[in-house]
Amino acid sequence: MVALKRIKSTLPKLILLLILFQVLINHGPADNNTAAYALETDDVSTEVVYNEKRVYDEAGLLTYDEVNELEAMCLEYGEKAGIEIYILTHNDSDAAYPEKYIEDFEDQLPVGDRVYFLYDVYNSEIFMEGYGLAETYIHSKRIDVIFDNVEDDLRNGNYFEAFRTYIIMSAEYMEDDSELNYDHDYIYDSVPDGFEEKSSKDTYTPNYGYSYHKYDYEGYYRKEALENNILLNFWFQLVVSFVIGGIAVGVMAYHSGGTMTAGARDYLDRSRGGLIGKRDQYIRTSVTRWRKPEANTSSGHHSSGSRGGFNASGFRGGVSSGGRSHSSGGRKL
Repeated sequence: MVALKRIKSTLPKLILLLILFQVLINHGPADNNTAAYALETDDVSTEVVYNEKRVYDEAGLLTYDEVNELEAMCLEYGEKAGIEIYILTHNDSDAAYPEKYIEDFEDQLPVGDRVYFLYDVYNSEIFMEGYGLAETYIHSKRIDVIFDNVEDDLRNGNYFEAFRTYIIMSAEYMEDDSELNYDHDYIYDSVPDGFEEKSSKDTYTPNYGYSYHKYDYEGYYRKEALENNILLNFWFQLVVSFVIGGIAVGVMAYHSGGTMTAGARDYLDRSRGGLIGKRDQYIRTSVTRWRKPEANTSSGHHSSGSRGGFNASGFRGGVSSGGRSHSSGGRKL
């Protein structure tokens, strides 16, 4: 009996200790060096924690040591160049297209001078964007040259070397004033006339031009437009089908009864018919208004939003949904 009483008295204390231990495990202090990656997709929404993390290798392309070395390079070269250098990778089939993927990432950080390199492993595509000062210095022509220098390493699985080259070249371009992009108004759907291609992917001369390597920017916009088309929405189609079905059933029910065969002539006495009087009575006045069509001045221009385009000098860029202008360029590997 004594032993039983002791067990009963100590049992609540043991339970309380277990509860406190569990709380400490689940809600203990967070590691200051960790950061959650954030993007909005159709089903998932996470958050970006702003700190000194620069490499988000969601695709798992790099070893632990390689990530640490690239992190150190991003911070060192970025500090010297006056920008923040980021590396993003993923292998997500449900992720947004590369341009919007980076834009959504950027919009969750404070406004700053940044450059991004994204490797979309699932679609075998690479994409870069420059914000703030990086938009002016690391413009689409220079992005194209960076791609020339990293694409072979990426195809061959030399990911560390490719990202290392990107970091070094981005920092070097921030000190190169030979050709800068000050026009951040990307209003044209295609490259303006006279914007020539460079003669070789291994050479680059300022003011000569470069190649876009036929990257299908428009394909992503067409796909996005189809996804946002209400006519292709399942619930809209379901409602319309119910409405059409209801109308059809109502019409059939209306005509299912007996048919009236008697008409007005069956009740009219033609021998006594005649006009017995007339009068005019005002009922109402009806006014119809219409809007005069306005001249279309948007030909060849984007209406608004984050869809990318080209400026008058042939540089490519866009504006994020958060209103941040950026340079941009992509390539299919």
